Amino acid sequence: MAVSTFIARRYMQAGRNNRFFSWISFLTIAGVAIGVAAMIVVWSVINGFETELRKRFLAANAHVMAYKFPHGMANYEKWAEDIEKDFGPRIRGISPFIHHETMARKDTLLHAVLIRGINPELREKVQSLAFITTPPEALNILQEEISNRAAGKTEAEIPSVILGTGLMSLVGAQIGDIIELVQPDTQNISDMKKFKVIGTYDSGLKHYDNKLVLMSIATAQSFFNLGNKVIGLEIGMHEPWKSQELAEEMSAKYSLSVREWQSFNRPLFEAMQMERVVILLITGLVAGVAGFNILTTIFVAVSQRQRDISILKALGASNRQIMMTFIEQGVYVGVVGSIIGMILAVIISKILERYQFVDLPDLYLLAKLPMTYDWWVYLSVGLVSIVIAVIAGFFPAMIASKVNPVEGFRGNQGAA
Repeated sequence: MAVSTFIARRYMQAGRNNRFFSWISFLTIAGVAIGVAAMIVVWSVINGFETELRKRFLAANAHVMAYKFPHGMANYEKWAEDIEKDFGPRIRGISPFIHHETMARKDTLLHAVLIRGINPELREKVQSLAFITTPPEALNILQEEISNRAAGKTEAEIPSVILGTGLMSLVGAQIGDIIELVQPDTQNISDMKKFKVIGTYDSGLKHYDNKLVLMSIATAQSFFNLGNKVIGLEIGMHEPWKSQELAEEMSAKYSLSVREWQSFNRPLFEAMQMERVVILLITGLVAGVAGFNILTTIFVAVSQRQRDISILKALGASNRQIMMTFIEQGVYVGVVGSIIGMILAVIISKILERYQFVDLPDLYLLAKLPMTYDWWVYLSVGLVSIVIAVIAGFFPAMIASKVNPVEGFRGNQGAA
């Protein structure tokens, strides 16, 4: 062990004549730990929000949508083949969809709904719906309707649908119930078709769950009198964050309307980016306070150790060794505080995840605080706190290294 390291550790320990300084050191470490924990928890919540919202938005919307509305897309298989040929390496799946609004009725309750016709098997390659559909087997029933139509079998008298959880509550429906949907292009609102509710759709996003009705694309084609047409194609990418680039290329190449998933909720994500900047400034202030506390602590150490510094220099210690002694005190405070802070952050995150202390307003779309446990956030915050500790300790360490041995003996006396 280096001499500077041994002395630095010795100075940080409680002794008969330096209990006051030890308490200051303890409080400084506690301050660093609280600051590190606060920064990690805040960034975990922000990253959790973005991750959860991205996941849920992507469940409700594909990465890229290419469509012709309202007339529809004929021979969509050819369009899918061309897109696969031109952009294949970036694409992991293509699925046709139908998108229309109408009205749903259950008993005397009437509610506006958004019909989404899908092919579950192809949609699974774009983005899985199984984890937000209850029961997941409901998607198999929709797929069976598509297979029956392809085989030329008679369509079910009462086709199946999956309702958003919010919509289920709004119309008072349950799995197994019959609801009615207004037939499109009709002059009579009482001209309705019956559907059986076979499952629920829960994306966690109220503006989808309160309105969405999923049905097989075969049933949707029949219901909306589209023949073999679809409204468009949903496209899944291997790198969804590059969807804007793909959408621009497709818009320039094809005579289709193309939108990427960020554009459906751009104001929300732009607001989140602005919040990141504000939070970065706030957490920067927290880090600054922690650094100032370390600076103060090491200044106190230098003022208390004037005599010790003089003795060390008289024994042959170099200016560099003296400086490293006090810098290593800052490192010690930063490392110990960071480790305690990271442990504290995990505990706080688990508590916030388990117990719902905060009820989020509808503006945030989620019911409770989402948390992420990203090792990169923990490591980054810990390393930043250690760097700040080193920087904070550098200036008082420079002062300590320049102490004149004679002046040290004349000045304040401290215990070794």
